[in-house]
Amino acid sequence: MYRCIVVDDEALARERIAQYISRSPLCEVVAEASSYQSAKQLILEQQPDICFLDIQIIGGSGVELAKELHNSVSCHWVFTTAHSGYALTAFELEATDYLLKPFEDSRLAQVIAKIHRKHQSIVPVNKTRRQLPIRSVGSVKFINTQDIIWVKGSANYVELYCEGKMHLHRETLSALEQTLDPNQFIRVHRSAIVNIDYVHSLNSELGRFSLLQLDNGDEVKIGQSYKAQLLSALGVDAE
Repeated sequence: MYRCIVVDDEALARERIAQYISRSPLCEVVAEASSYQSAKQLILEQQPDICFLDIQIIGGSGVELAKELHNSVSCHWVFTTAHSGYALTAFELEATDYLLKPFEDSRLAQVIAKIHRKHQSIVPVNKTRRQLPIRSVGSVKFINTQDIIWVKGSANYVELYCEGKMHLHRETLSALEQTLDPNQFIRVHRSAIVNIDYVHSLNSELGRFSLLQLDNGDEVKIGQSYKAQLLSALGVDAE
């Protein structure tokens, strides 16, 4: 699934693009922004796959923002604007597309289809992360992913549970899952991922495995649709 950020200083324009993206089975909106500075921060934090970006935004230019972040973010820049005069500059920045307002939903569909075709033709690269940046006031702390016991999804944030400490990290659970080692981290519920190295025991309710007891004492519910994959990873025969 492609993680998208929508940047536009008009709320209705953001809402329209976000609503269309939310209906696509290929995409999800991870953030929205209206200004240069907020968009810059979100793009750096979220590292989106696609950024739908207006030319004129509060506090600056979408073109200048893409130019500033060109070497820091690997994403598809899709400009959405009422101004045709920036098209050449946009494509010099290797923009994926340039949509002139007003545009139909069919143009958004074409853009997503084009990006999907490109990705299907590329050999996947291992994106497994060994560290995660945890931001706090005035600092960024890095934690090793192998020290994470389990992860709980909470809207656009995740709660990372380590020994004696919980860290709040701005990223969706689905996005984080794609960058964790699949041999170590298993999705056990729509809102939870566990590090199988810290699984202490499987507990049952009504004769069926439904709870994981972890080494730190936490209990995590097992979703029915995730049970088979979990049991296989733990080397336990299915019930």
